[in-house]
Amino acid sequence: MELNGVTIDDTYAEAFPTWVARPVITAVTEEWAYKAAVEAVGFATSTIGCPAEAGIDCFVSPDETPDGRPGYAILICASKKKLKEQVVERLAECILTAPTTAVFDGLADVVAEVQEKLPVKLHFFGDGYEEKREVGGRTVWAIPIMEGEYIGEEEFGAIKGVAGGNFFIMGENQMAALVAAQAAVDAIGGVPGVITPFPGGIVASGSKIGSKKYKFMGASTNE
Repeated sequence: MELNGVTIDDTYAEAFPTWVARPVITAVTEEWAYKAAVEAVGFATSTIGCPAEAGIDCFVSPDETPDGRPGYAILICASKKKLKEQVVERLAECILTAPTTAVFDGLADVVAEVQEKLPVKLHFFGDGYEEKREVGGRTVWAIPIMEGEYIGEEEFGAIKGVAGGNFFIMGENQMAALVAAQAAVDAIGGVPGVITPFPGGIVASGSKIGSKKYKFMGASTNE
């Protein structure tokens, strides 16, 4: 097949089952919401060596968030067994610690049915000073912190998803292939519910299963 002068081989792409949660992080400004979101999706390129695969889904405008502030939706993908742990750890270490942040379950906003519920009990950090409130029709916990208050829901939806979709880009040289890959990432960025978790959305070191020489390697360079 040829599209816009580019030859496309209709071959295959790897795909794996996964489970997905979609927290929405808000803050006093879009900049602070983005900084918190970036922290929350760190070290999450591939489950070959990371505990999850995660990335920023999209910007969420103030008229779409429960607290009327700018926010970012992130996707956290992991096995069903690991997903709760990953949501708890990323919210506790990356969102609770960020100035002015609040977090809400964003999955019910984009899917008709949530398949699982993940309890996330961060309010114990409040050491008895926390209190239950309602924000935008959502039940949340307000935790007093040194900077002010952290506001967060404590039940997050999860659904089955697909991980690992990929395609190879062949170019005349390294820079031509890189420019093409960047254009592809930009296009994918406009698709709701899709993330490209590798650096800049691009995998420079694609791997194969196992190794021809080193038996202890679970993955090695794709020659």
